[in-house]
Amino acid sequence: MSKALKFLVVYPLLFIIGLIDSCLNCCKRRDSRYKQLPKASEKRPFSMLKEKTPGYATYVSEHYKNVPDISPETNIYYEFTKAVKIHQSKQTMGLRRIINIEDQEQPNGKVFKKYNLDDGYRWLTYQEMQSKVDGLANGMLQIGIKSNDYVILFAETRREWLMSALACFKIKAVVVTLYATLGIDALAYGINETSAKTIFASGESVLKVKKILDKIPTITNVIVMTDAFTPNVDKLRNEMMSIRINSFDELVEIGKSSPSNNYEKPLREDLAIIMYTSGSTGNPKGVMMTHGNVLTSRQSLIMRLGEFVDNETYIAYLPLAHIFELLCEITLVIYGVSIGYSNPLTLSDASTAIKSGELGDLKVLKPSIIACVPTVLERVSKGVKDKIALEAGLKKILVEEAANKKLKRVQAGKRSVLLDKIVFSKLNEALFGGNLRLIISGGAMLNRDLQEFCQVHFCQCVQAYGLTETCAGATTQYPFEMSTEQVGSVIGCCEIRLVNWDEGNYTVDDKPNARGEIWIGGGNVTLGYYKMPEKTSEDYHTVNGMRFFATGDIGEMLPNGNLRIIDRKKDLVKLQGGEYVSLNKVENVIKLLPFVSNCCVVADSSRTFCVCLISPDVRKIEGMISTAHVEIETGPKVNPSARRASLDIINEFIDILDKNKNFSDKFNKDLFDHCKKHGLETFEIPSRCRFVREAWLPETGLVTDSLKLKRKEIEKFYKKEIQILYS
Repeated sequence: MSKALKFLVVYPLLFIIGLIDSCLNCCKRRDSRYKQLPKASEKRPFSMLKEKTPGYATYVSEHYKNVPDISPETNIYYEFTKAVKIHQSKQTMGLRRIINIEDQEQPNGKVFKKYNLDDGYRWLTYQEMQSKVDGLANGMLQIGIKSNDYVILFAETRREWLMSALACFKIKAVVVTLYATLGIDALAYGINETSAKTIFASGESVLKVKKILDKIPTITNVIVMTDAFTPNVDKLRNEMMSIRINSFDELVEIGKSSPSNNYEKPLREDLAIIMYTSGSTGNPKGVMMTHGNVLTSRQSLIMRLGEFVDNETYIAYLPLAHIFELLCEITLVIYGVSIGYSNPLTLSDASTAIKSGELGDLKVLKPSIIACVPTVLERVSKGVKDKIALEAGLKKILVEEAANKKLKRVQAGKRSVLLDKIVFSKLNEALFGGNLRLIISGGAMLNRDLQEFCQVHFCQCVQAYGLTETCAGATTQYPFEMSTEQVGSVIGCCEIRLVNWDEGNYTVDDKPNARGEIWIGGGNVTLGYYKMPEKTSEDYHTVNGMRFFATGDIGEMLPNGNLRIIDRKKDLVKLQGGEYVSLNKVENVIKLLPFVSNCCVVADSSRTFCVCLISPDVRKIEGMISTAHVEIETGPKVNPSARRASLDIINEFIDILDKNKNFSDKFNKDLFDHCKKHGLETFEIPSRCRFVREAWLPETGLVTDSLKLKRKEIEKFYKKEIQILYS
């Protein structure tokens, strides 16, 4: 029946749609938003070779290499005020208010907190937003905050976060960002290292602050961003009597009634932000950013995205303490794009805090632009795949075959206007409200399958590459690009230098394409690490007057001028969810297990978990076999006392793991418990392990004479095994 439907209905329909789409591609003019961007059909590459010498090759943007300089007199707040003059009555900083919170028991007995939310978003105008920012800045001055003071922002993403940052930028106070998810030890570390006196905290975050008051003696002011989670502010004052407590709104009103000009105006080269990393591999590092660093990246990003229309809306939910989200919001608010706020608990209809039958923020806001990390896209895509799998008959066949047809058009760089209208616009509406036209993915690599799925089923999906140390600036794809496994071309403010890494056998003379460690240079490269001069000297370099950051990533420059990330120089790898895994740290823990002779952890940055190859200690696994008491289906249990070749023992042990679930489950649990006992985080523990049959000796070429791993050789030798572990 399904074959008949394909040949009699689906294929003829898709053939006709394809013909019409081909005609539309010929007739339709280019999207007016992209009129200032280069055409995909242009033969010249998007990045051009500027200089090549023995040891390195430098690339610049062909199309925007003459980006205007940032004025020495400007700052982030001043650029915001220019936007206010242009967009005075335009709506921005949208908020869907939480009315109250209920505990709701689930069928499995778990209790989830469910929100009662406003039906729609409540907005500020640009004028109202500036009034709040100016009032807050004046209020900060009234309670003793001065220019050059450090101010901690410790809250989840919300409109008060960005307004607080803008208020700090106005009076030349330095914003210190700390992730709202940080534990209390990392929180105390960040506060004490900067000796900050003031902290802005949300309702949940302020409870963490309360727990460590005795560990943060410099804090004298706490400003609370109030919401449905916030404890009573008067109650907090009674409980934290040694600290001055103000709510965000109270401070705004104090400032409005007591204006002050007793502050310095920041300049381009002045310090604006100390942005702390998440600290997953130890204490967090603070990256020092100037106003000029941020504005330089912002200017190049806006030139890449094309023009915006009046009704463009961006949904904000990623952590503002991460440079990717902060740069997106600063860029778009200055450009006049309306920003509506959300969070992962209320983002979609299926989010945990949304009641059954109620709408998530995406469906209410109906954004046109969204920034995502690959983990979010993976979750959304999985939901779509599961839903399609449950469909039956003609609808399922039509969606699957339409996806196959559109994928071919995407790979050929062609649009599918009618196909989108008939089939995929319904998915866009069901998931995102129907207006989504652009997904910007950053924070980690996006694998081919996931990017193609998004291009086919949702809308245009582009990758961006950058680091905190470069204010998120390095490369981006253009909005019209369909290529995958590429992080785009050099942005206008940057130079990308590929530097030979002889140890890894990567050189700029490699064929067919130059390869090497990625150094990023330009006005977006930050000042360095706070109170870490040696680490700063190690990673930052000045060459011919330009400041470069050595990323440790290995890149390949493709003929189209796009960069591809192909390796990591250091053993520190960022997973798809943004967590860092130190391969050597995990291996050192696993090697403590008695049956492990050596091991190699493999972490793919386009995946959410790591895997492990184990070279076993044959004597120890022979003892494990003797106590397993398992009959192998392919034959009787071998007498463990008999002398056998090492390979036979390994083969038998692998057979037991493959064919006996109970033994395999116990082995995996023991490994997990061992890693947890030695302090590894869950994301650091390999989700899957595989024993290898070969002994890792120097003569195999897999380890050095001192038995150190040759990672590239191991990954090449066990390519099939690694693919199986990740399948």
